[in-house]
Amino acid sequence: MIMHLNQREARMREAGIGKMQIEGTRAAGDGAGTVVLPPFARVARVPLHHQIREHLVLNLDSGRFRPGAELPGEAALCDHYGASRGTIRHALADLARDGLIDRQVGRGSFLRQPKIEGSVVGSYRQFRVEGPPLDPGARVLTLARRKADGALADILGLGRDRAVYFLRRLRFAGGVPVTLQSSWLPVALCPALDRHDLAERHLVDILTEDYDVAIVRAEELIEPAIAASHDVRHLGIPAGAPVFRIERRTYLSDGRIGEFRRAVMRGDVYRYRLDLR
Repeated sequence: MIMHLNQREARMREAGIGKMQIEGTRAAGDGAGTVVLPPFARVARVPLHHQIREHLVLNLDSGRFRPGAELPGEAALCDHYGASRGTIRHALADLARDGLIDRQVGRGSFLRQPKIEGSVVGSYRQFRVEGPPLDPGARVLTLARRKADGALADILGLGRDRAVYFLRRLRFAGGVPVTLQSSWLPVALCPALDRHDLAERHLVDILTEDYDVAIVRAEELIEPAIAASHDVRHLGIPAGAPVFRIERRTYLSDGRIGEFRRAVMRGDVYRYRLDLR
């Protein structure tokens, strides 16, 4: 197995990025930098600390920032997100638990060194998830239109503030919640998505059958993690339970990303198997 640096670090080295910048950031004197976050739009029926966590993850894990870059202080984050200090601390605790940031008493919160990724030498015969089959359908928790901010716009190849759908669904196996899925899709790709039966039909079927979208491949990044508070609530698992975090990018025939997905899968129910040649 060949180990290499995360692409985020490689891109920063190639570009010579030495300061953490988003939309007018002013660099700090230590060379790692601080960040001014892009605008945040709150949506209804989703816990605010979870929205803040997702907004931070999308931007901090986007490949733009140098390890060691400092997040704004709690007071600044409270102003930016219109949230209480307790809500901000809740979101930051989730990021620290997932290994994205370091929280240092008396100093602040800092972006951690990117994780090392492993790639398989040669080819493989099969890669599969082992566990009980998912029940048909899903429970739709959220379906809303949002504006694509900096990191999300870059991932989906959209202009800033272009409309995207945010879809969150809960999947079950044997009536037990096992997977929490959050997806972002360009509204232009699937207008009126909210008129479709997202509880009973697979999203890929809706895209290919109703919108004639040509899906050619998908990439997934899978890593072990500890369940965050919203995972505990939706999946019915204990605090600190092991989970898989899965990031998927679904590519269209023209090279665009049609869906960006983040999912959480219960680690006590499923495991991944890779059969090598």
